[in-house]
Amino acid sequence: MKRLNMDKAKDILRLKGLDFSYRDIASSVGCGKTVVGETLRRAAAAGIKSADGYTEAELEKILFPEKHAKETGSDEPDMGYILQELTRKHVTRQLLWEEYKLDHPNGLMYSQFCERIRLAQKANEIDYHKTHKAGEECETDWAGTGISYFDVENKEWKTAAIFVAVLPASLYPFAHAYPDQKSESWIDAHIRAFRFFGGTPRVLTPDCTKTAIVTADLFDPVITRSYQEMAAHYDITIIPARPGRPQDKNLVENTVGNVSRRIIAALRDERFTSIDEINKAIEKKLDKFIDQPFKKLPGCRRSAFEQIDKPALRPLPKSHYEFACFGTGRIGINYHVEYDKFFYSTPYEYRGEEYLVRATGSTIEVYVRGIRICAHLRRFSGDRYVTLPEHLPDQHKVVSEWNDARFVSWAGKFGKNTVEYITALLASTEYSVQAYRACMGVLREAKNAPPEIVEAASAMVLEHEQFSSKYFSLAIKKKTKEANELKAVHVIQHDNIRGAAAFAGGECNA
Repeated sequence: MKRLNMDKAKDILRLKGLDFSYRDIASSVGCGKTVVGETLRRAAAAGIKSADGYTEAELEKILFPEKHAKETGSDEPDMGYILQELTRKHVTRQLLWEEYKLDHPNGLMYSQFCERIRLAQKANEIDYHKTHKAGEECETDWAGTGISYFDVENKEWKTAAIFVAVLPASLYPFAHAYPDQKSESWIDAHIRAFRFFGGTPRVLTPDCTKTAIVTADLFDPVITRSYQEMAAHYDITIIPARPGRPQDKNLVENTVGNVSRRIIAALRDERFTSIDEINKAIEKKLDKFIDQPFKKLPGCRRSAFEQIDKPALRPLPKSHYEFACFGTGRIGINYHVEYDKFFYSTPYEYRGEEYLVRATGSTIEVYVRGIRICAHLRRFSGDRYVTLPEHLPDQHKVVSEWNDARFVSWAGKFGKNTVEYITALLASTEYSVQAYRACMGVLREAKNAPPEIVEAASAMVLEHEQFSSKYFSLAIKKKTKEANELKAVHVIQHDNIRGAAAFAGGECNA
């Protein structure tokens, strides 16, 4: 608040004593309602209701004590120390005032002490509207500006995305570059941030980025499964910032601005050819930024972290989280589930059940109704089917179910070639059940084609030893096209149509 003319301050106190409203007082004195309210709050904190008996100088010292801290001597509290201590867990204003009174028995009363804190928070460049306890939370976001680099392998310019995290109590930041803003980068960034901090907070406050939030909602946001699982691994609660409420993550927004100005802008003339080069440069700039002294608080971000957040963070778990993706579906007739174009077997008795796949870089886990029913080593190349023998049914269990005999019997409705092709298709895999999906594809293509076309297509794929529903579909189309072309060139025979002999010698017989 700008220092008020003491004549107006006296009038404000006098008119308030006559029970005038803020609006009427402001109109009479010639100032805003905010000034009236602030003046009366200061007077109440100082314990005065009237300006009678006070000179203008005395009244100014009472209403604006922060302007006269030197005159009050050593009884004025150290607000820089107090603001830092308030960020520590379980530290209250009452406790700090009691400690202050031990050193200054004739110092400020509690209400005056609290007023000093409020004024200091208001005057400070850091936003204290939201109280941040030590080690309590971490705010995260992607920076709005990236860093350009030349991808040597693809010979093109790209822009690296910059992840930013901050511990609000100490303003301790972390930044790291990634080639994209995908879910895997988002999760890895959090893991790196926790390692950098040397511990974990209790609450994560992310922005409503798509890599964190499926549905951004004011009251009931839906968090991605991977992000939720990562948080559970570190025993962290996720409380996303509300859409359209920047105050929920005000400090990470401020840190993003600092990172953009102090790091991204500072690297604008550098030329990079990889993400690793960018991260090495960010690390150097980040260290310099962390050690830069605060303007209105004692110390720097590093010293504040060492004193405030570091002791309060929870220890890291023994193992770091391994990123996982998820997929859902229904287990097919061949007892396999598909993930990333590979098929993994499940116990036979779960066919037809809805499933959840959890996929990491090394394993595939399948869950039904929350219970893990099987696990496989993840495959990225080679045979597309991964089948465990113990997942296959005994023969007596498959009576009246989909089985080899049923597919061969169905093929017999079309002819010998189709039976031979289905038999060869079932024998083309290590376990015939692995070919059931292809057999179903063949059935789907064949049911809409004439038997002679199905037989011709079967002979064709047998000749070329192509055992898949894809090639069978192409063969059906090819044989159908050939049949249609043959019909188009067929000569029509009829008694009323003259043959070539009628035009012999170039003469037309009437």
